[in-house]
Amino acid sequence: MAVYPSVDLTNFDVAAATRTVRNAGDAATATANDLARDAVYTAIGLGVLTYQRLQVRRRELSRDRLR
Repeated sequence: MAVYPSVDLTNFDVAAATRTVRNAGDAATATANDLARDAVYTAIGLGVLTYQRLQVRRRELSRDRLR
């Protein structure tokens, strides 16, 4: 017959487990916020670079027309 290990929950503290879960949730929220902020900054940066590239292209085309 198989012998199964026993688990003793006599001194199990539910409050400590709740704090651990809550802290993990706070960390996940902070990570999600940081990720969202980084995504917005990246999108804005790419938008600025695209606008600058369009301006350079516009100036090149206008310069070529004058020749």
